[in-house]
Amino acid sequence: MTRKFLAAAVGLFVILASVVAFMGWRAKNEIEQVATDQFNSQQLLLAQKIADDIDEHFTFLKTSLHSLATIWGRTPSDTSDPAAAIQPYYQMLKHWKVLAMGFSPEADARTQWFDDAGRLGGDLGLDATTALAFVRDPARPGAVFVGRVAVPKTGPFTGKRVMLMAVGAPGKDDPGRMAGAILLVLDAMAIAREYAHGVRSGETGYAWVVDDQGFFLDHYEDRFLGQHSIETRRERNPSLDWSRIESLLRDRILTGQTGTDWYVSGWHRGVISEMKKLAAFCPALPSGTDDPGNIWGVCLAAPVTEVHGLIGRLVVREWLMVGLFESVVFFGFVVAMYFSLRFSRMLGTEVERKKEELVKAQEKLIRSERFAAIGQAAAHISHEIKNPLMLMAGFARQVRKRLPEDDKDAEKLKIIEQEAGRLENLLGEVRDFSRPTPPRIDYGDINATVEETAKMMAEGFKTRQITVRMAPGRGIPAVPHDPNRVRQVLINLMKNAAEAMPGGGEIRVATDFADGFAVLRVSDTGGGIPPDVAGHIFEPFCTTKESGTGLGLAVCQRIVEDHKGEIAYASSPSKGTTFTVKLPV
Repeated sequence: MTRKFLAAAVGLFVILASVVAFMGWRAKNEIEQVATDQFNSQQLLLAQKIADDIDEHFTFLKTSLHSLATIWGRTPSDTSDPAAAIQPYYQMLKHWKVLAMGFSPEADARTQWFDDAGRLGGDLGLDATTALAFVRDPARPGAVFVGRVAVPKTGPFTGKRVMLMAVGAPGKDDPGRMAGAILLVLDAMAIAREYAHGVRSGETGYAWVVDDQGFFLDHYEDRFLGQHSIETRRERNPSLDWSRIESLLRDRILTGQTGTDWYVSGWHRGVISEMKKLAAFCPALPSGTDDPGNIWGVCLAAPVTEVHGLIGRLVVREWLMVGLFESVVFFGFVVAMYFSLRFSRMLGTEVERKKEELVKAQEKLIRSERFAAIGQAAAHISHEIKNPLMLMAGFARQVRKRLPEDDKDAEKLKIIEQEAGRLENLLGEVRDFSRPTPPRIDYGDINATVEETAKMMAEGFKTRQITVRMAPGRGIPAVPHDPNRVRQVLINLMKNAAEAMPGGGEIRVATDFADGFAVLRVSDTGGGIPPDVAGHIFEPFCTTKESGTGLGLAVCQRIVEDHKGEIAYASSPSKGTTFTVKLPV
């Protein structure tokens, strides 16, 4: 029943732990999803801030061009030397990533370009035709042209990703007449870098900006600058599937959408490994509504493990707490079960002990009743037989003395005397057994009692080729005992041991102290106790000897019990027999 209950309890605990683990797993996934959404929302706010800053940058330049055009139309100047007029304005605008300024006085006239050093000669590799046509269109008076990113193949801006801005300059005498056009050459990559570079989302996330053709204007890794955002990825890791990021760029980022998503990348901040990245993106519109296709895609990206790693640490702590709680509960359950089972075992042991005590008490009661019956019989036999035996032995002795020693009748009379004496001794043993004298117990040295008895018996055993070996124990405290009665026990045990070794041998007498008992052991090297007699050796009149009375061990048991002790034996056909007597200290 206990095992079934324990198995059921463990099974229930496993089921509960599994349910908790499943709920924890679901909660972890839900928390990761919520955290991912919140993290991407934060990334989106950063992306929108970058896009807004870029838009404000171009708005400022548009406003500056409007102001410059207005001032140009109101301030008299020598148009034959536009560099002198433009130079002060360039000094103000170059901090806004303006690489050069230009002035086109007439529709067909060649544009003149200027920078810090003055007039720029030669071909700049820039086609201003579209810009000039835009600002000179009568349908768009005062409109500012913002071109798309281009890469000049010749001139001072070769290889740079630049863009043109232009505005019409009204005439001084006739504001309705267009006197020319003012142009700006902008460093597109410098503008993107100004607002995107160094922005971080989470611990390692970073921003990148692409133009309307998908070329990087800014990236955490400088090697990607000016490179196509898809082609350079393929070149770096051709084995990776880039279809998701390609679709994300083509269908969402470069179409001006705002949102969040994810894509697979092959690296992040020096870590080369295939990983999933969270992405938040929004558009920057340098041209505003004048050219909706002129879109810069601003994106913030961070590995999903950064978010899940944080959640993972929190979940690990949560699981540790849950595990600790379950462990405490399970430990408490185990402890409760342990003490319950221990109490049950103790109760069972106590019941068995009481049962054994009851059985012993019952056996002792039966033995006492048997002893009482034997005592009554012994008293009656002693009364009826002792005196006739004494008379028979006396008469036989008197008659034998009168006969010659070689007379056959003298031998018969001697046998009568010996048998009468044996019967008289038997009656004495029965009397002593059935009506024992109470022991006179006093504290004394048990080793002294044992050694004295062993020495006394050893002398008589020498003629029978039997050696007595004494092994006294150390540290045995004073033992309450009756030396004469204990000596009687030892004599009986040693006699039995000697009779078990008719061809000689060794008797070992040892003492020890253990568990509050003085322990006496008498061992022999004889043939052991026959199995059919072993269960009855302490019963009165149980003997294997032809001339034995069968009362020796019964008397020993009676004496030991009178000392509140115990007597037991262990026997082996090949190793002999050992009797152990325990006397409480």
